[in-house]
Amino acid sequence: MICPQCGTENADHASFCGKCGRELEVAPAQPEQQAAPAQPVQRTRPDKLVRCSDDKQIGGVSSGLASYFGLDVGLVRLLMILGLIFGTATFWVYIVLWAVLPEEQCGT
Repeated sequence: MICPQCGTENADHASFCGKCGRELEVAPAQPEQQAAPAQPVQRTRPDKLVRCSDDKQIGGVSSGLASYFGLDVGLVRLLMILGLIFGTATFWVYIVLWAVLPEEQCGT
């Protein structure tokens, strides 16, 4: 903010000039516009369970399951790996789903 009397540049929030001491006219504060609240991402659930061809590491089963149930694909892959480590039937379920599910683009 520039002092109208002496021309000194002052901070925007200053009430008085730092050089001559004149009271500065403070412009009325502009009301801050409130940002619109963020809308949650609406995920539409796919009509059918498919293997995702556009986001696959091995067969697209994990990314298809993640897309269908609205989960993070990393979480589903982690659960698959943990299932393999702890000796559940995850391997056979994965192989059956790989063979049965059609492969489509999921757009995730």
